[in-house]
Amino acid sequence: MEIVLVGVGLLVVTMCFILAASRRMRPGPAADPSDAVRRDLERLVDELKIAVRDQVERLDREVRRLKEAVGEAEKARIALEEASRPAAPPSARPAPDRPANPLHSRVFELRDSGKDPTDIGVETGLEVGEVELILGLRRMPPRA
Repeated sequence: MEIVLVGVGLLVVTMCFILAASRRMRPGPAADPSDAVRRDLERLVDELKIAVRDQVERLDREVRRLKEAVGEAEKARIALEEASRPAAPPSARPAPDRPANPLHSRVFELRDSGKDPTDIGVETGLEVGEVELILGLRRMPPRA
């Protein structure tokens, strides 16, 4: 913005010198040349004010557009961060409705009723290690 104003100022000074030089070369009426220069300068200043106002308005529009773009980029960044977060670990998954093996189903039922692996083994005729293995199958994640 400062560069624009400096450029405008230099343009005004240059125009003043050009106008003054052209007035000296031209034979004109006996009117006071300083009045003509003053009018020309006032006209130039008015035109420069309009040009500067137009440039400021254009820059304001551009700043608003950039602010909107930054806001949209921030929203996109947040969405990407949320999408890249690892999924929450699955909670304990419910037991399958019906295991493929009825013996497994019976072991699961007995465990759900509060019996320990030794009691389940006695009731089902399985070794304690087998009961623990079957109960461990229940905790395994499903196959993909």
